[in-house]
Amino acid sequence: MNPRLRQATYPVGLVAFVLLLAVFKAVRLTSEMGGGWFRLVALLGSDAAFPALIFLVALVQGLCRLKWLRGLCWLVLFLLTVVYLVDSFVLLALDQHATLFEIARYVPEWGVVLSFIDASTLTAILSLLVCVFVFAAPTPAVKRIGVILPVVALVAAVFGSVYAPLPLQRYAMLDPGRLPAVPDERQALAYTPEEISFYAALKTPPAAVPVAKPDIILLVVESLSSINSEKLSGQPGLLERFDKLAEEGVLFRNFFANHQASEGGLIALLGGFPPMHFPTATPYMFDEFAIQDSVIAEYRRQGYFTDFLTSSDLAFIGLDRFLSGLGLDRSRGRDEVGALRNAPRVVQDAPSDSWLYDEALSSVRQLRVSRQPFLLTLATTSTHLPYRHPEGGPDTPRAVWDWSLQQLAWFYARLAESGFFANGILLITADHRQMRPLSAAETERYGDSARARVPLLVIGQDYPRGRVDDRFFQQADLLRMLARINQPDLPLSPHPIWVERYNRKYGHIELIDNLGIFAEADQGRHEYRIRIPGNRTEWLGERPEFARQLEIRIHAQRSQHQHRRNSAAQPPTDIAY
Repeated sequence: MNPRLRQATYPVGLVAFVLLLAVFKAVRLTSEMGGGWFRLVALLGSDAAFPALIFLVALVQGLCRLKWLRGLCWLVLFLLTVVYLVDSFVLLALDQHATLFEIARYVPEWGVVLSFIDASTLTAILSLLVCVFVFAAPTPAVKRIGVILPVVALVAAVFGSVYAPLPLQRYAMLDPGRLPAVPDERQALAYTPEEISFYAALKTPPAAVPVAKPDIILLVVESLSSINSEKLSGQPGLLERFDKLAEEGVLFRNFFANHQASEGGLIALLGGFPPMHFPTATPYMFDEFAIQDSVIAEYRRQGYFTDFLTSSDLAFIGLDRFLSGLGLDRSRGRDEVGALRNAPRVVQDAPSDSWLYDEALSSVRQLRVSRQPFLLTLATTSTHLPYRHPEGGPDTPRAVWDWSLQQLAWFYARLAESGFFANGILLITADHRQMRPLSAAETERYGDSARARVPLLVIGQDYPRGRVDDRFFQQADLLRMLARINQPDLPLSPHPIWVERYNRKYGHIELIDNLGIFAEADQGRHEYRIRIPGNRTEWLGERPEFARQLEIRIHAQRSQHQHRRNSAAQPPTDIAY
């Protein structure tokens, strides 16, 4: 053999690292979702395309005789491996991919990023640093293995793309069946002035504010999920204290989140509309929806003092700009409140919920001195991933949820003692479902709508204690239809809208115009999928009987948002799609 070929040039260390990482990821996901060996094999196959690319680059490096080209291949290989490592651990931590667009937004938040670095992450990073220096000579056996690996991985990826269940394919970093196609120029079509004028007459009616104008506290509990409540899902979970508290008010068994992440949840709750992308908008959700007329603004016009309080950093991913655009009378976060600013920080680089509730009670006392009704929104953080017990207890889901809900029960008791409920309402819901893979039990219980299921508990003097309401209801309609809650014969949200979370992938923004619709008629078990590129509508599969009514509603919102955006101050436009 040529002596130059006997050099240790095949990067066996990085190849082994990628193989072990792929298996580790598939095993972790399978353990959460259930499904045994079939689920494990399906996950490995659906995610095999990106490892196949890495193995191919490794083969080229191992066989190449040119030193400069080997160096280039090694650099590409190392970068691809790092990208795969980061994406895998973000996926395991938050059930979503780590796109470059998202990473660019989160990197400045070092306190939050570092909170996700645990023992397994450190072990993986150290293993990578060791594997970088492990090479093998390209012997005949090594060559055969080097050729077989990318071929087997690519074949597995093709079969996984074709035969793996659709919910599993979302865990693939590179799906051969979804490579970017030639852009369809029609997707960029905006609404015409005539269309805007037509849909303007069909826009959402004004908010139905309760006639008595009670004081309102909207408590948004991080990742509160229906599947974890025995009262809602029918199986034991993490929310025993919440189930006990539910006896104090009306529990909505079919309440729907409109989005997967906190951004979309807050936009839906405070904006009063599903966070659907619209023509001429950029992917910066908080910036784009900050310039729209909101349900919070309607409450303010009807005499409410509007207030927002959280223990996290208001500057995180642009939340402060969104709150400013809503026209709130006041918004405060970790750095705007002295007690919070100096408090110990736990998850999300924020003080625990106990500090938030203390400050909220102080705010309520001050606000009640005035005769002006108030709408106070509270956003918690303690149940955000990764789980960290605020008082040194076990860092487990059960321990953290039990502690957090104990603080919530204390907060409710203090409100009741203060007489708040004589003319006050407490609304308890979530920003989104927990950021974990869907379990088999969850899908069996809720069908396609499992990822949108969150609780809603309404407590107040005029709301029957211990009642369960089975009407379909969504985040975007909560404040808009608050006055209709006590009228059980009236429909609320018979067709909730799920907005797919969009991210930059393969150089373009993916899923930016995809929606899912659920129907009260079939208990949300089937998802009617729809695309809305530009001013067009495309049903992806079955077109339901209520399609026309829903299309008008969607286009009315999007056309008015487009119109308002283009007549307002322009937000950043450095990202196109």
